[in-house]
Parts: sequence; structure tokens; C-alpha cells
Amino acid sequence: MLKLQNLSLTRGVRVLYKGVNLTASDGERVGLVGPNGSGKSTLFAAILSELSPEDGDILAPAPIRISHVAQRILETDSQALQFVLGGHQPLMEAKAALKKAEESSDDIAYATALSQLAEINEGAVVAEAEEILCGLGFKPSDSQRKVSEFSGGWRNRLALARALMKPSDLLLLDEPTNHLDIDSVIWLENFLKHIHSTVIVISHDREFLDSVSRTIWAIEDGTINRYSGNFSQYELARAEKIKLQQAAAKAYEATASHLQAYIDRFRYKATKAKQAQSRIKMLEKLKKVAPLHSTYQWSFHFREPEKIPQHLIHAEELDCGYPDKKILTNVKCVISAGARIGVLGVNGAGKSTLIKTLIGALKPLSGEIRYGNGLIIGYFAQHQLDDLRDDETALQHLARVAPPNTREQELRDYLGGFKFSGEMATALVGPMSGGEKARLSLALLSWSKPNLLVFDEPTNHLDMATRDALTEALSSYGGAVLLVSHDRHLLRACCDELWLVHDGALTEFHGDLDDYAEFVLRDKQEKKNAGKPEEKAVVSRKEQRRNDAQERQRIAALSRPIKKELEKVEKKLEKLSAEKKTLDAKLADTDFYQGNQDEVAVCLKKHGELSAEIDELEAKWLDLSEQLQDIS
Repeated sequence: MLKLQNLSLTRGVRVLYKGVNLTASDGERVGLVGPNGSGKSTLFAAILSELSPEDGDILAPAPIRISHVAQRILETDSQALQFVLGGHQPLMEAKAALKKAEESSDDIAYATALSQLAEINEGAVVAEAEEILCGLGFKPSDSQRKVSEFSGGWRNRLALARALMKPSDLLLLDEPTNHLDIDSVIWLENFLKHIHSTVIVISHDREFLDSVSRTIWAIEDGTINRYSGNFSQYELARAEKIKLQQAAAKAYEATASHLQAYIDRFRYKATKAKQAQSRIKMLEKLKKVAPLHSTYQWSFHFREPEKIPQHLIHAEELDCGYPDKKILTNVKCVISAGARIGVLGVNGAGKSTLIKTLIGALKPLSGEIRYGNGLIIGYFAQHQLDDLRDDETALQHLARVAPPNTREQELRDYLGGFKFSGEMATALVGPMSGGEKARLSLALLSWSKPNLLVFDEPTNHLDMATRDALTEALSSYGGAVLLVSHDRHLLRACCDELWLVHDGALTEFHGDLDDYAEFVLRDKQEKKNAGKPEEKAVVSRKEQRRNDAQERQRIAALSRPIKKELEKVEKKLEKLSAEKKTLDAKLADTDFYQGNQDEVAVCLKKHGELSAEIDELEAKWLDLSEQLQDIS
């Protein structure tokens, strides 16, 4: 369990949030959300005792029972499997004790160490580590490779695997999906749903948050507020809260303005002095209601193409790859005007190789590619961020791709649409964040008015607001789109056709992303079971019926008390929801705020208490429902 008591955190001289009182229960899965720079990672650092709060307390499990992903992995020569097993501290301690006993020839210590190792069950732990590695996209042969042989992205996966391997009461995950493909994200969601630790996850992937989280902690309005439900439910609740608060603020302003006008007019007139003093007291008593601000949103658009050929790219019998390694064979595909194609497949399957070959960045090993007359491609890939010149500004980058006679003001206006206005347009690219560099790359590729946009993992460095802006921009774009992404919300919103790169071939995937999730989990399970001997058991029909009956009785016995508790919670929740609905209607009426101010204060206080109690009951209802599901 984790408890924040009157917590305040600062960064430099800036207060991030204060007066935070929150509790994460055992086994609760929390999504921590907020704009970039709002203090999400800072909260993790405080929980890990890497920095001290300005005020308040953090009651957390002992450090040995908290698991998190290390920011940096040393280029160790340890094998990948051993590195991941290193996260399982009880196993490491037991093996160290056994080695020490062997060296000391202490028979009692040796027997004790063997007993501890047997209790831990090293074989089961190793099998779990191998399953985690497989789930995160590693091949069986990778487990024996040295950590130093992997690229940065794969080392991040190893760090995540090591954190998942650690027995813990609290698991902290900061952007765990950034370096994963869609298959690994789907597996990770499924894994997190079945662990017993309390999980707090920071992510800009809304579909991942929707699937994993059952509670949202939102950094907003100088504090951290708790919302029951997943991210989509949080957005609805936040919108309703803003609506109610704005209505209350509007009513306050109207009442306060009316009272102030009376005071200003009559406070110095002897005949009205008493009434004016009465209005002054009313104004002082009237509690100010500040309007809530919605999450900052922004939007941009891709420049519309001037011409769109009917047939953009037509490939036949392509072999894709490199001279020393063929990756895809006999590829046949057509990209026509208006196509919206999402490309699925695990890392290393050949998605990027396919895209690079289709757009001409990589020469095909064999086969033919025909391009439409007037085809203009806008290509975005992660390596392009590294191609930006650190010693130049956004304005200089755009001036290089624009016609020589383009006015500077036109360039500035265009960059402003991508949040590079004023001094940002002339700031050096080097110190920019990954998200800012990604926005600049989007601006540069859109300038040429492409009729085919090709994206290879565009969201890795983007926050939630920028992802939403990209989704909106692609949805309204008139050209064709070819998209590789692990962000399923983006794929769902922008693609109506799915391609699957799998086992060295390209095929059309007949189904949606939910069908693909089932395909991924089934495929990983088959790989896990590959090579295992089949277990055969001969059970008579009579014995089977008896076993089934015993299982039903076991489930019924375990379920009965939970169902009773669930029924109580539902009745209480129904009663409180009805009370809150009545209060909502009263508080939404602006005339109500011009009446008895004591009653207004009581209603606002009661509304807050009801909301908090309903949130707790909803969390309890979700927990009980999940317990029932697990028993079944």
C-alpha cells in the first residue's frame, strides 16, 4: 500500500502540487497523468526516496519491496537471462548463501541454503523470467546473449523485464511502452492485470491506460486528484467537473458583481449605509469559486496535397532486406489514393524494412515497384530526430526546405501552427526535448504538401496532447496514410485497413485490433508451450463429473461472501448516486447561488463528501468484481 499525506513537492522554486492526500490500496492499478513537466516522474523519485518532499509524508513499502525500471543500464557482459534473474532478490540471496556455504564447507549452512533454494523453486523462477523475455519480444536464443550486445531500445526492455521479475508490493512504471512494439504492449497489459502488486504507471498511451488502470491520479489545479475508473472515464468525469465548477464560478461572479455594484453606489450615503454594510458582510461571506481549467489542447493540420494520383505505389513480387539477409519475400501490395493502412508485426519482423523499400529508401533485392505520377511522400521515422542539426534553429531548418524567396513571416506563421512561435522559432534545436524535435520533424515533412504520409512509430516522444493533435490531423488529412505504431488509439482512429508482417511475409489482416490482440496472446502462448511434452491423463467420465462438481462447490464457497459484500456496495452506491444526482441538479442552477449562502456552502461540502464516498465505493466494487472474476 502507498499513502501520501499532505504531500507537497517542488522543482526549483516552482511548486508542483501541495496538500495531496491519496491512498493506493493493495493490488490497485493506478494511472498517473498530467502535462509534461507537471511532476509525474518527480513523484516517483520522492516515493523512491531520491528526493525529499517540501512538506508532508509518503508511507510506502520498504525499498526492497518497491520495483521500478532503472533509467540507465550499464553495458554489462552478463547474459540477458541472468541479468533479468538478478531482479529476483530472494533467488540471488539464496544462491549467494549456497555458494558461501560451499566455500566454507559448512554442512549445516549448506543444507539450510539448499532448503531455501528448494523453497524458492529456482526452476519456476527461471521459467517466469523466460516467459517475461518472450512476452517482451526476445527470442529464445537472446537469453544467452550479453546485455552489452543489445541496442538501447532492447536494453530498456531488459530493464523492464528485470523490474517485472522482482517480487514487490509496489511497482512503478514510467512510460513502459515507449520502446515496445504493439505485440509487447498487448502482452504487458495482460501481465499487469494478473499481478498482485500495487501498480502505478505513467503513460501517454490512452488505450494502454484504459486497459491497465482502474484508478486515475491526475495532476491538475496545483494538486493531485483521484478519479475512479480508467482514462476514458477520467476524461468524462473531468469534463463534468469542469462544467459544474464553471457554472458555480459564473454564478459567484454574477452575485459578487451585483453586491459590489450596490456597495460602490450606496456605501457613502447615510440613508443606505446600513444596507451597504450588510452587503459588504455578504460579499465577505460569499466563498469564491474559481473556475477549473480544462487540459491544455492544441491542434495542427497537415498541408493538403495539390494533386493525388489514383495509384500511389504498386509493388509486385518484392524481396526486401539486405544483401546478406533477406527479410521479406514475394511482397505484393497496392497503395491507392485515400488509403489508410496500419502495419502490424513484432519488432524485427520487417515493418521498417518494408516501409523503407516501398518509399525507395532501401533498394529491393528483387521484384518491381511502380510509383504514381506526381507522388510526393512525407516520411517520418525516429532516426530523423537525430538528423536534425543541433546548432540550427527551427526557422533555419524550415528555410532550408522552403523556396528561397519565401518571406520569413510566412515561415514563422507556419511554425507557429506547430507550437514554434516567437522565441521558440529561433531557439537552437540541440537543447529541445524529444517531443519538440518530433513536432519540428512533423512540420518539415508537411511543408512539401505530400499526398502520401508514411510514419514509423511517430508517437514515441509525444505527450498525450500532441498524440491527440496528431490523431486529429491525420483523421482530417486528404491524402493517403501508411502507419506503423504501437499506439492503438492512433491506429483505430486513422486506419481502415491492416497489414500484417509475420514469418517473412506480408498479408492483409482480416479483423480489428481486438482480434489482433487475441492473435498475439495466442501466438505467444503457443511459443511458450513449444517443446513442452504433452500431458496426458486418463480420467473416467464419473470421476470427471465428480471433479467438476467439486470445482463448482469450491467456486460457490469462495464467491458467496464476495457476492454478499458486492450486493451491499451496489445498494449503497445506488443510494449515494441518487443523492449526488439531486445535488448536481441543484448546483447546476445558477439562481441557487444567489440565495442562502450557508445552504450553498453546505451543498458544496456535501457534494464533495458524496463524490469522495462514491469514488471509494466504486473502487471497492471494481476490486470485488475482479476477485469474483479471478475465482471463476
